[in-house]
Amino acid sequence: MALEEQTLADNSAIESKTLTRTLMRPVAQNLMGYGVALALCLLILVWVMDLRNAHFRIPFTYHGDAVFYHLVVKGMIDHGWYLENASLAAPDKLDLRDVPTSDNNFYLVLLKLMSLITSHYPLVLNFFFLLSFPLTVVSALYVLRRFDVSWGVAIFVSLLYTFLPFHFARGQQHLFLSAYYFVPLVVMVSLWIGRGELSPFNEGRGRLRAIWRNPKLVFSLILCVLIGSVGYYYAFFSCFFLLVAGGLIALRRKDAGALLLPVFLVALIFAETAINLAPSITRFSDQGGVHFVRRLAGDADVYGLRIAQLILPIRWHRVEWLSEVKVDYNMRPLINENDDASLGVIGSLGFLGLLWWLFFRKPEIRRLSAEGVKGLFNYLSLLTGAALFLGTIGGFGSLVAFFGLPQIRAYNRISIFIAFFALFAVALWLDEFARRRLHSQKRRMVFHAALGLALILAMLDQISPRFRPDHQRLTDEYMNDEVFVNKVESVMAPGVMVFQLPLMSFPENPKIHRMIDYDQARPYLHSRRLRWSYGSTKGRANYVWSREVAAKPAQEMAEALAWVGFGGIYIDRFGYMDNGAKLESELSNTLSAPPIVSPNERQAFFDLTGYQQRLKEKYPPEQWAAKREAALQPIIAVWQSGFSDLEFGHGMSWRWCGAKGVMKLINRTSRDQQLRLDMTLAADNGGIVRVESRFFNEEIKVDWKGQPFSKAFTLPPGEHVLDFSSNARRILPVNDFRELVFRVINFELARRQD
Repeated sequence: MALEEQTLADNSAIESKTLTRTLMRPVAQNLMGYGVALALCLLILVWVMDLRNAHFRIPFTYHGDAVFYHLVVKGMIDHGWYLENASLAAPDKLDLRDVPTSDNNFYLVLLKLMSLITSHYPLVLNFFFLLSFPLTVVSALYVLRRFDVSWGVAIFVSLLYTFLPFHFARGQQHLFLSAYYFVPLVVMVSLWIGRGELSPFNEGRGRLRAIWRNPKLVFSLILCVLIGSVGYYYAFFSCFFLLVAGGLIALRRKDAGALLLPVFLVALIFAETAINLAPSITRFSDQGGVHFVRRLAGDADVYGLRIAQLILPIRWHRVEWLSEVKVDYNMRPLINENDDASLGVIGSLGFLGLLWWLFFRKPEIRRLSAEGVKGLFNYLSLLTGAALFLGTIGGFGSLVAFFGLPQIRAYNRISIFIAFFALFAVALWLDEFARRRLHSQKRRMVFHAALGLALILAMLDQISPRFRPDHQRLTDEYMNDEVFVNKVESVMAPGVMVFQLPLMSFPENPKIHRMIDYDQARPYLHSRRLRWSYGSTKGRANYVWSREVAAKPAQEMAEALAWVGFGGIYIDRFGYMDNGAKLESELSNTLSAPPIVSPNERQAFFDLTGYQQRLKEKYPPEQWAAKREAALQPIIAVWQSGFSDLEFGHGMSWRWCGAKGVMKLINRTSRDQQLRLDMTLAADNGGIVRVESRFFNEEIKVDWKGQPFSKAFTLPPGEHVLDFSSNARRILPVNDFRELVFRVINFELARRQD
C-alpha cells in the first residue's frame, strides 16, 4: 500500500513538473523571441548611428526643426514644464500655448520622466530618439505574433519596419513623428474591428457585456486614449482607418449598428486630443490666433503623398545609379518631405502585391473575412487602397482640407501606415510559404539563413550612409556655442536680457541668408543665467515690439534696448549678407567697445551695460523713466486672423487680407494716447472695404489703384479690435492658395501732438 502511495505521489510530481514546463515554454519562447529582436535592433542601431563614436551629451541633430525640440526639453528642465519659458522672448516670456504642441502630451510626459534622471537635455533627447527603435520593434513584433506569424518572419519584418527611411528622415527634426510605435497597434485594432473580432456585445444575445470581460476592448480603449496624446496627425489617420474598418464590417453584416464601436473609439480619440489641446484652444479664444498656426487648404496638395515615392529608392542610396534615379525624379515640382516615404525593395514588393490583390483578386464584401491569410490580405489591401485615396495629391485629403480641416496638410505622413500594411503582407506571404514548403529542419534552417541575408541586404537598401550622424562635426559646432555662451555669461549678471539679431520670428521662419529656422534658439540651449529675446511668437505684441526695435538705426536701437533694460546684443553673422560687418561697425562706434566673438567667428556679442550706465548718468530719473516707458510700451498694431505677412516691393509695403480680417491696437501705457492712422486700401477687383471699431466706422470704396485713408482718434489703455471686411471679389493668382481680397498698403500709426 505504501509503495502504491509513493508511486502515485511520484507520478503526481512528474505530471506537475510536466505541466509547469508546458506552461513555461511559451513564456521562454516569447522572452527569447523578443530578446533576439531587441538584440538585432540594437546591433543595427549601433551600426547606423555610429554609436561607438557618439557623444551622448551632444545632440544627434543640431539644426533646423530639431532645435525646437531641444528648446522644449530644456525649457521643461529649467522651468518644470514646457508651456511657459521665462528665459526666452524677453522682455516678455515664451508661451508655447501659441504653438500647439500639447497634443503630444504622452511623449512630453515621457521626456519629463527622463529629465528627472538627468538634467542634461541632449541626453534626454538622444535617448528618447534611440528608444523609439526598440519600442517599434516590440510593437510590430507583438502585432505580427498576435496574427500567428512565425517568430523568424515576424522578427525579420519588425526590423524592416523599424528601420524604414521614414524613421531617420524624421529623426530629431520631427522627433514625435519618428516615435511611430503606436501605428502597428492601431492597425491591429482596425483589423479586429473589420474582422468582427471586437464587439461590445455578447455573441448571439445582442446585449452589452462588461468591458473588463473583453480584453481586446479594454486594450482598444486604452490605446485610443494614448493615440489622442501622440500628435494630431497619427490621431487623425488612426480615426480614418478605424472608420474604414467599421464601414467594412457594417457593409459585410448589412448592419449600421456595427459602426457604433468604431465611432465611439474615434470620438474617444477626438475628445482626448481636444483635452490635450485645451491650453492652446483657450489662448486662441482669448487672445486671437497667430499667423503661423493658420494653414492653407492648398497645402494638402503641396505636402500630399506621391505613390511613386513609395516605390522609388531612398535619396542618397548607396548604389550610385539608384541614387541618380532618385535625383532625376526629384527634379519634379512639389518634392518635399514626401520624398521620405520610400518603402525599400521589400516593402515595395508588399505594397505592389496588395495593389495586385485589390485590383485583380477584387475582395468581395461578403467574403472579406475568409479563413486564413486570404482574409487578412483582403483587409490589408482595402486599407491600403483607402490610404491612397486619402493621402495622394488631389485625393480625399485635399477635399478634407478644402472643406474645413487645413491643419491636416502633410498627407504624405500616412506612408508609415502604408508601410506596415505592405510589410505585414510580406510577413503573411513568407509565413504561408514556410508552412507549405518547409517540412524539414534543414529547409527551415536554409529559410532562416536566407531571411538573415535578406535582412542585411534590406538594411543596405533602406538605410543611406547619410543617415549616420557626423559626431565630430556636431561636437565641434555644439562646443563652439557652449564656449561662446559661457564667455558671455561670465561678463553678464544673472537674469540680464540679451537682444538677438537678426530678428527671427518663432516658430517657422524662412531662411535668412545662411541662418536657418530656430538658429536663434541655440544660445539659450547653453545658457543657465541669461534671458534671450528669441521666442516671440509671430502675430503677438511682443514680436511686433521686437520687430520695431530691430528696424531702428543702430544707435537708436541701442538706446531703446538700454532704456528697456537689455544688457547685451547677440549677433548671428550668418543672418547678414556682409556677415554683420556694417551693423557691428555702427554698434562698436555707438558703444565705444568691440564685440566678444565666438571661436568659429560666427557669433558676436556687444555688452550694453557700460553704455546703459552712461545713459543713466546723462538723464535725470524722471526723464529716464519716461524714456523707458516710451521704449517699452509703444502703441502696437497686431495683425491677426485674415491678414497675411507683410510684403515689400516697388518702394512700398502691403498686407493681403481675405474677406474679413482682425487687427488689434494695443496701448500698454496707463494714459489715453492721441493717434493718427494712415494707410491706403486697394482691391484689384474693386469693391467696398469696411473698417469698424469702437472709435470709428468707415466704408471706403476702393479699386486696384488704392484709396488713401486717414483717421485721428484717441486710444484708451488696453487692447482694442479693428474689424476689416470687404465685398470685393477674391483674386486667384497661380500657385498662391491664400484668400486674397484686398490690400492694406503703407500702414502707419503715429502719436500726434495736440
